[in-house]
Amino acid sequence: MPEREALANRLKEYRKIHKLSQQDFAWDCGLSRELISLIERQDENVKLDTLQSIAAYTGMTVSDLLSTVDLQSNGQKKNLN
Repeated sequence: MPEREALANRLKEYRKIHKLSQQDFAWDCGLSRELISLIERQDENVKLDTLQSIAAYTGMTVSDLLSTVDLQSNGQKKNLN
């Protein structure tokens, strides 16, 4: 599913920009590292509560996390906070 890939890519990109390990990201979101790993490998059906936790931490919306459209606005990449 393209939404799983979009979510995986958003998490990886966010972590890269903010220089966070999966462990640090998971801890800050109140989730397990194993769950973040599964999401990034697209091996997990993510619950709405989990998406909301990730969205709240990253400052994105759930829609942003799942969007299959590149987060571009007027040709400029959207800031991932």
